[in-house]
Amino acid sequence: MKQSFPFVRMALPEWFMLTVHKVCSKMNDDATGHDFLHAVRVMELADEIARQLGADRSIAMTAGLLHDYYRKEEKQTGRLHYGPEAINGLRLEFGPLLMPALEEEQFERVIDAIARHEWYGKNSEGGGSDLSLDAQILQDADRLEAIGAVGVARTFMFGGAHGLPMAEDEALPKDAWFDPNIPPKGSVYRHFYEKLLHLADGMHTVPGQKLAASRHQFIVLFLEQFEGELALNSQA
Repeated sequence: MKQSFPFVRMALPEWFMLTVHKVCSKMNDDATGHDFLHAVRVMELADEIARQLGADRSIAMTAGLLHDYYRKEEKQTGRLHYGPEAINGLRLEFGPLLMPALEEEQFERVIDAIARHEWYGKNSEGGGSDLSLDAQILQDADRLEAIGAVGVARTFMFGGAHGLPMAEDEALPKDAWFDPNIPPKGSVYRHFYEKLLHLADGMHTVPGQKLAASRHQFIVLFLEQFEGELALNSQA
């Protein structure tokens, strides 16, 4: 199958082509910020981090591409895109496509990384010790896509798709923290303080930390400009 997928810059192995086609067909029209471009960027970031670490790049790129495959179902049904139903669906839909090119043990490592990629917590910067290296790579790649210029753009796409206002004319609640297990609430502006400003400190890998530094600084500068134009005071 000829490689002709939008946004893909890395060379893809032949055994991966049908999987990429399947993901592209489903996710290319997403308007929440979790579209095929996002899947591709996480795939390529995960592959690069794995390359630098000497980790299994086949696992990294596969987990990166598939990690948000059930986002549409989550929005429609409320069932988490990394929950038991989604994980079972990934096994049924992609097991036959990916094995035996991936050994069963490799495929299960992909599944495990996806099942755990949405871990967030107030001590996230030190909470990755119980994650496998595969899961740390996926989480770092996914978090990198949530900061920087791309992160800003995706945040407003996500807010619009979920009916969130741009900002609130009130102080943000103290100790606001993102919880992926509940529906989005508040405003797009609040999301920066609940989640995005914490992500750089939560990077697990050295390559992830290096890539996150400049992206985090962009978020900080954007918020300064945004708050100034809207006369907002986060009181954070």
